[in-house]
Amino acid sequence: MSRDYRIFSLFLFLLSSLLPVSINASPHPQRGGGGGRHRHGPVTRSTTAVVPQTTTLRNDGNGVVNPGVGTQSNSIIDDGNDSTTLINNGGGASTATAATNGPVITNSPATGTGGGKRGLAYNDTSPSLDVFASSDITWVHDWSSSPGNAPSEFLFVPTLWSDKSPHSDNWDTLANGHQYLMSFNEPDIVGQANMEVGDAVTAYKSLMFPKRTSGVQIGAPSVSSGSGTNEAGIPMGTGWLGQFLDQCNDPNTCVADFVSGHWYGCPGGTCTVDADVTNFQNYVNDMISTAGGRDVWIPEFQRYGDEAGQKDFLEKTLPFLDKSAVVRYAYFMVAEGILTTNGQPNELGTA
Repeated sequence: MSRDYRIFSLFLFLLSSLLPVSINASPHPQRGGGGGRHRHGPVTRSTTAVVPQTTTLRNDGNGVVNPGVGTQSNSIIDDGNDSTTLINNGGGASTATAATNGPVITNSPATGTGGGKRGLAYNDTSPSLDVFASSDITWVHDWSSSPGNAPSEFLFVPTLWSDKSPHSDNWDTLANGHQYLMSFNEPDIVGQANMEVGDAVTAYKSLMFPKRTSGVQIGAPSVSSGSGTNEAGIPMGTGWLGQFLDQCNDPNTCVADFVSGHWYGCPGGTCTVDADVTNFQNYVNDMISTAGGRDVWIPEFQRYGDEAGQKDFLEKTLPFLDKSAVVRYAYFMVAEGILTTNGQPNELGTA
């Protein structure tokens, strides 16, 4: 990073401290998109007023991590072939409930610490995940279709980041052999998958639905926690998701077994911890309501601010998630200064 860039960033930060910040309960993310493998690192988010944030790692979409400032249960599934398959999703013991060829019908998730729900979000620059082997972690994801160096004891969940090349290249092969598949990353964000609802439905039908064979669950695109519409006029957050689920409702061509959402707190920790906790819980409940009985995943969420504030946030939200209808979640992310220090889990990584 150049000296001039650092001075400019400091100037913007000092200038921003003089600006009034309008706190949005659903701040939406902004990240660099593009080609390549999106095992992206931490970036910052924005509220109504854009507030420059501390420099963190961001993946430019071409396999290179660059420093920069951003703004920003058990189930039974019918495979359509007159046979059903019992799927254990890590949520504990089940009592089977028959399903049609629509979304998977799930049982109440397990409660207690972790409950098989906790996962890790990581990328190519993350420290070794082996250090989490004795924790409550059961699954991992890296915004990509291949696991990289993830330990085999963790369930890896591939992501089809977008329908464009190179993300869709070799998807037919890479998606095989996995129990769960996530689709398009934040299609409601211009700098991410950036997809109109109708276009996403069309792509989902051709790329995701054919993978919904016996024993495989597929997820609706992962939406942000934004509200209203973005700069391209595309609905955001659960607004986008609701429209997608309305249009993807044909048991023969388009079904989502679970929904997925991403949430980020106020930039720089400008909200109190309790405010972020309330905003996060409201978002999760909104996702559950929008899901219409489908499983809910929160594979990416984070509160900004210092470690003490993030620890307080996790101590208040993890018990909520463990007791909620959410079946999988992952804090953002395995990186030095977030979940690890000197390659070992820190207080956040062991919360």
